[in-house]
Amino acid sequence: MEKMELSKRLFMTASMVKAGSIVADVGCDHGYTAIYLVQNGICPRVLAMDVNEGPLLRAGEHIQEAGLSSYIETRLSDGLSAMKWTEEEAGPDGGAGCGRRPEADTLLMAGIGGRLTARILEDAAQKLSRMRAVILQPQSEVWLVRRTLSRLGYQITAEDMVKEDGRFYTAMRAENLRMTKGKAVPLEGAALPKGETAPEEAAPRAEMEIPAAPEGLFPDERTWRKAGERYGFLLIKARHPVLREYLQEVLKKNRAARAAILAGARSGKSPSEPGDISECIPEHIPERSRERLEHLEEESALAGKLALWMENGADG
Repeated sequence: MEKMELSKRLFMTASMVKAGSIVADVGCDHGYTAIYLVQNGICPRVLAMDVNEGPLLRAGEHIQEAGLSSYIETRLSDGLSAMKWTEEEAGPDGGAGCGRRPEADTLLMAGIGGRLTARILEDAAQKLSRMRAVILQPQSEVWLVRRTLSRLGYQITAEDMVKEDGRFYTAMRAENLRMTKGKAVPLEGAALPKGETAPEEAAPRAEMEIPAAPEGLFPDERTWRKAGERYGFLLIKARHPVLREYLQEVLKKNRAARAAILAGARSGKSPSEPGDISECIPEHIPERSRERLEHLEEESALAGKLALWMENGADG
């Protein structure tokens, strides 16, 4: 079988895997990413996991065709439920290891909805507390995924965006803040695997550090946190070109959505200035539509501020 070639979206996520990682590819679909990682010498072993039998069977066929069945194992699994625990190896000084650890040290999930991604992360919290990194490419609600990572003690260390076939995709790599001397320790107060005793010092529930806002962008931390959660701190600070394009798309769609809501409320008459709806909301507009308009206005103000800052920086 020839070397696997990935789409722009899948290549973006695969590029975030560090050499030597043992990856659990959840939602592996056809197994293309797993094959790519092994073929290119990035991973010595991959667990290709999916909750549906059909995609998993196809992945198994592709893996067999590539002659990589000894390196990639397929498992029917809801999230990381089928990933096993294994004994930690002894340390370099001959002492005991850190108890049991998951089979894989890196979780990769691409092409799954944001809410499902967040649920899988929450369900696997104990296993994630012993893993090194997660690489995620949620299809929606990226803000929720970022928030969940922070709550689970993972720091986002890399972000990227691509546009493929007219759609925007965001990927991120996050690393375990509870790593101690190269080993991950369990969450403070969290349940331990059966038969394992707690270490002398459990890691506190650390939260993701918030990078400093660029000078002159947002005066208050609350707005900066909201912007980073929604669009990505690292993408913003890098003035990522795909994010710049995405922000313009957000503004365009919001203008159209506001105009449609107002047109319906005003019997076909749309606002003369779609960029400012605060003075043209009819009094009789339904409460649900009013709340939607307020949300669109807030989102547009945030996206507009970011877009202007990014454009000015790019021009300079």
